[in-house]
This record gives sequence, C-alpha cells and structure tokens, in this order.
Amino acid sequence: MPYLTVYTNADINNAAELAEKASLLTAEVLHKPVGYVIANIIHNPAMAHGGSAKNKGALIELKSIGFGDKDKAVFELTNFFAKELGITQTQYINISLTDCPAAYTASAGRTFG
Repeated sequence: MPYLTVYTNADINNAAELAEKASLLTAEVLHKPVGYVIANIIHNPAMAHGGSAKNKGALIELKSIGFGDKDKAVFELTNFFAKELGITQTQYINISLTDCPAAYTASAGRTFG
C-alpha cells in the first residue's frame, strides 16, 4: 500500500502516464504489488526550490508499510523523476519517507494489521 505524491513546478507532458510509470517503479523498488500503489502527480508552477520558482524541482512524499532498502528507493526515485521531469539539479528533488504501521493503514474497508 505505498502512497506516492509528487509536487513539482516542472512541466509535465502527460501526468497520467507519469503516474502509471511511477507506480510501476514504486512497486518494483519496494517489492510491493502494483495493485496497492497509489501515485499522485501535482503540478504547481508557484513552487520555489532553493529560493527561486525558476529552479525546477520536486517534493516527493512516499508512505509505505516498510521500505526495505530506503537508500535504493530514494536513489531510484530521484533518478527517475530527474529524467522524466527534466530536472538537472537533483538537489532540488527532495523525498520524505513515512513508514506507516500496518495497523493504521487500510484498504477496501480493513486495516493491513
């Protein structure tokens, strides 16, 4: 049940396609079924990275029941969004990870733990 939310001021050609690709990558790096992944891409041209809205970047929030290799997940997501969004300065790609307890995470009307 990973939840991926991406806020970016970079131009997006096809947000739905990007969300689908991001869902597949998230499932792969977390070793979770893609059927439980939710990806949300939000474009906001008013975001400022490094003090300027001219700097293209992204704030990525990833919530999951466990992460496995967090460093690998962060590396893969950073590279993926840098390429897909054309972000050349990866210091403007920031990722927030939240490990959600299974007992407080639900889908289809029931918790996972």
